[in-house]
Amino acid sequence: MIKCSYCKKQFPDSTLKKMVQIIDRKAYLNNICPSCQAILLNNPSYYYLVEEKK
Repeated sequence: MIKCSYCKKQFPDSTLKKMVQIIDRKAYLNNICPSCQAILLNNPSYYYLVEEKK
């Protein structure tokens, strides 16, 4: 169980998505729950983190 970085509620690891928040040329990695993802999609400072598969 990991806390959502936005609402601070605990969720299983598989439901949280990694998103990057960019503030003042700095990037912060956040774990975001599904309900908060709907809110943050309209925020231009949040982006989904895409990891390459090897």
